[in-house]
Amino acid sequence: MREARQDQPKKTAASLLAQALPKRLAQAWAEETGCRLPLAETPDRAFKRLAERINAWRVLPNGTEGLRTAEVTVGGVDTRDLSSKTMESRAVPGLYFIGEVVDVTGHLGGYNFQWAWSSGFVAGEAA
Repeated sequence: MREARQDQPKKTAASLLAQALPKRLAQAWAEETGCRLPLAETPDRAFKRLAERINAWRVLPNGTEGLRTAEVTVGGVDTRDLSSKTMESRAVPGLYFIGEVVDVTGHLGGYNFQWAWSSGFVAGEAA
């Protein structure tokens, strides 16, 4: 926001946030925190409220479709970046990745659940 304030002073906080968030959410947060004016005219206290709002945001799932539709996806943290014995990040000691966040793909039929449980157990034992 500070950089944008210098580089794009006429842009609004809502339009800046909408580059990374859904437009309606960005607009709601900008309104709620008093960031309605162009960035150059927005008071520092409004930016502070907006930053606090963003940092306090919690996403809480409200349900699931259950095991019937559960599937594994592709992508995630590269296994070469993790210890195979502990699931700890090689780049950031004390940071562990498990389950489907790791780039491991298997057949349908419970294998991804087994991977999630097994990798979680290994990381839990190491941490």
